[in-house]
Amino acid sequence: TVIPCKNYTHKCKYVLPVKPSPNLADMGAVYWYPSTCFFEGTVLSEGRGTDHPFQIFGHPNLPDTLFSFTPHSNTAAKDPKYKDQLCYGWNVSDKAFNYCTIQLHWLLQAYQMFRDKDDFFLHPKKFNPQPQDYYFNKLAGNSDLMQQIKEGKTEDEIRKSWQPKLEAFKKIRKKYLLYTDF
Repeated sequence: TVIPCKNYTHKCKYVLPVKPSPNLADMGAVYWYPSTCFFEGTVLSEGRGTDHPFQIFGHPNLPDTLFSFTPHSNTAAKDPKYKDQLCYGWNVSDKAFNYCTIQLHWLLQAYQMFRDKDDFFLHPKKFNPQPQDYYFNKLAGNSDLMQQIKEGKTEDEIRKSWQPKLEAFKKIRKKYLLYTDF
């Protein structure tokens, strides 16, 4: 038996009673995670070892005019990327987020600013890796996003490429929704 929640809509914000992970310590991290988890598949720090994992991200070789932070070992991250090294990047912990939309702005900007494009995405440890072997592609679900980033596609162009499959998915899921879609 499924009992729908009263007064619930898909726009309701949820507050977690318990942290789902030591690195998702607050609702800001939870809401930003779908957008910033992609940094786990790149050479950039995703903010582990800081007070705001998945809300702070960067690299030691990005311009020093950006936000600066230094990841340190802590209970949630024993050996974070760039432990004890000064990194430059972004802090979105104080920014409003659209929890219904994946934000690609910072990922695209980081790729554009990163000097050695061939090393931006973490390489698999295999000798002759295939696209599906890249951790970034596992996070994204396939190799399309990585290819689009390498080709210099804009956020709008990338989003438009998602539309046909999103529309097909929405048609299938419509009969299963308990709450009005927005």
